[in-house]
Amino acid sequence: MTRGLLACALLGCGSAAPVATPAPPPPPPPIAPIPVENEDARRSELAAAHHELEDEQATAFAATCDKPAHTDKRCTPSCYAGEPADVRAGKTLHRSVEIVHHVCTPDAGNAGPFVIADELGGELRPARGRVPAAGKKGSWQADVETAVGAALKPELARGDVIRVTSGWRPVTHPITAEKWRCVTAVHYARSLRRPLDGCGAQGQIACEATGNAAAHGINVVHYRLTEARRLHAANDEPGCQAAALEAVAVARGLPRWRQYATLNTTKWKTSARYRTRFDGVLDEDTLFTTAIALGTDAEAVYASCGGTGSPKTTAAQEQSFHTCW
Repeated sequence: MTRGLLACALLGCGSAAPVATPAPPPPPPPIAPIPVENEDARRSELAAAHHELEDEQATAFAATCDKPAHTDKRCTPSCYAGEPADVRAGKTLHRSVEIVHHVCTPDAGNAGPFVIADELGGELRPARGRVPAAGKKGSWQADVETAVGAALKPELARGDVIRVTSGWRPVTHPITAEKWRCVTAVHYARSLRRPLDGCGAQGQIACEATGNAAAHGINVVHYRLTEARRLHAANDEPGCQAAALEAVAVARGLPRWRQYATLNTTKWKTSARYRTRFDGVLDEDTLFTTAIALGTDAEAVYASCGGTGSPKTTAAQEQSFHTCW
């Protein structure tokens, strides 16, 4: 009896049916091979489209314009006229001089960034009397003098100083309608090494007015972004999208063009400083990172005024800032 129970426990007793093993799944249907001639045609089409895109990009990257930058004008949706040459261009004085700068900030707290906006008011004159004392340490005057001195450092000779000579005054920018606060800051120089150029400088600063495409590009991005915000506030959604799209395109194109020009041409010239029209005097890396940041803001504005998805831009749109408009 004990042996029978043990056998039953080991081998199983009762009427339960054994578990059936599931049948294997049927094999997948065979995949018909792609005819060789069709695959070759497909690859040829892809290669042709790729070469066409490469040609389009190379043409856009290499495009140039022989006209002065300030003659350029694009009217989508409004007209942006390039920056004119400084009214003091070609002028010099062979003695102590005062180079008067119009320094502005969009910040109501006077903390910067500081824009040297001499198209709003700049002057060159003989030095008058004694140089004023520097602003007291910790004062806003001292902050402005330090910032302007750093921006113009390549232009400052030994013994030159920057002094704030006015209080803050409200200014509406005539191009962008932005609300700024501005002061007068004077560069006291013992003499000028050379006549002032179209940037209101002595050759160590690049700007749009003398044909610098990088400065022109960031100016276009800032102008279009400001315009897009203004049109969005006015409920002009199509105009807002058009302005934002160009800001996005040029912001994308600037770093790509810089890389192309640096690697593929011998024409790239690095400048110690770039005086932009709306974003201050910047070194080269800061100019490009600022333009990219403005482009990111423009993408957000594009979406806020009805644009869907990531804005689509072509190589020609992205590289338009260094071609004739």
